Amino acid sequence: MQIQKKEDPSPDGLYQTGAVSALTIVLIYLIEMLVVLTHGLPPTTVEGWFALFQHDRLIGLLQSFALDVIAVSLHAPLYLALYFHLKPARKASAALILSVTFALIGIGVYLASNTTFSLLSLSDQYSAARAPAQKAQLLAAGQALFSIYNGTGPFAAYFLYAVSGILVSIVMLQSAGFSRPLAIAGIIGNALELGLPPSIDPAVFLKIDPILIGLGGILLIYWYLGIAVRLIQIGWHRSSPRA
Repeated sequence: MQIQKKEDPSPDGLYQTGAVSALTIVLIYLIEMLVVLTHGLPPTTVEGWFALFQHDRLIGLLQSFALDVIAVSLHAPLYLALYFHLKPARKASAALILSVTFALIGIGVYLASNTTFSLLSLSDQYSAARAPAQKAQLLAAGQALFSIYNGTGPFAAYFLYAVSGILVSIVMLQSAGFSRPLAIAGIIGNALELGLPPSIDPAVFLKIDPILIGLGGILLIYWYLGIAVRLIQIGWHRSSPRA
């Protein structure tokens, strides 16, 4: 008689969901990197954003990293899958709880402070406006949203789930399920994704921050792919009947 025996209490399908999440995040990162390489970084002024959205709405959304809304949200099932897989290491339980907590808080902060689609709506209104006074009001509203987009909210969100990635990568170093190079790539990649604080000199920020984030992104693509492969293996093992 064949009996399926569960070795951990994680919900059925969680590891497969985590793997799909990791692969989707990789796809989004690759798309964003390609857009940055072919079209450059997003504008640094509200007028530039409005013009970008009116010139090509799709490229404007991609260039403004609108897909990050999806990528950030997918960290929830990904980190839950990692939590259930790594939690047997008792010494790592506190780090894992902090990692999941920081990730979930970071997701909430990012979604609450992301203003890309609000700027897109204002761009449409600005394009349709005819009176100079109305255009000036829309520019002022856009500037307020632009300040939020580049403010402490998104920076805090990126900081929180970058720290989450560092913590879970440290736990990976203690796990036989993940290779040491993969864990180290996760630590360095997430650290680089922290970038520079927004309070730094804008001239320095605009030159250095994209380089750090780009290098971190390359390492994180390798990290997410390694995680996806491992979660697929676990899901396959759990779904196979054993005597």
